[in-house]
Amino acid sequence: MSQTATKEDLLQACVQDLHAARQVAVERLPGIIGHSGPELARLLEDLVETYADQARQFEETDVSLEGPENIWMAGVMDDGERDTRSIAPGALLDTALIGAVRKGVAADSVSLETLVAVAQALRRDEIAALAQRMRERSGDHDARLAALLQEIA
Repeated sequence: MSQTATKEDLLQACVQDLHAARQVAVERLPGIIGHSGPELARLLEDLVETYADQARQFEETDVSLEGPENIWMAGVMDDGERDTRSIAPGALLDTALIGAVRKGVAADSVSLETLVAVAQALRRDEIAALAQRMRERSGDHDARLAALLQEIA
């Protein structure tokens, strides 16, 4: 693994990490969706679609996406998958799944905030704007998940 020594290196690492997170979520969330109730399933399907679209948007930048697996999103998916095996289906499982997914959304939001700051410092306005739009969408997802949590918990 090479050392990150410049802001440009950090920007690349941020984009790689966020792209990898979206790939993990798009690949693994559908397995979790199959265990969730209909309302949560709709929210998670929307999240999968959003992440797939955002992964494509990162692919349209001039930043190399060759990087390591995203371990924080993989861990969140591990937690969610474990919940589907250890918690009875219904409101209790949906509550746990919302908690797991919201951890991923929160980590993603913080990572996007970091990317915005680094991109702005480098005057990479197109990447800063992209990351800011993604961060706003992340907040929308979190708010919808939080509202459902209050309904079912």
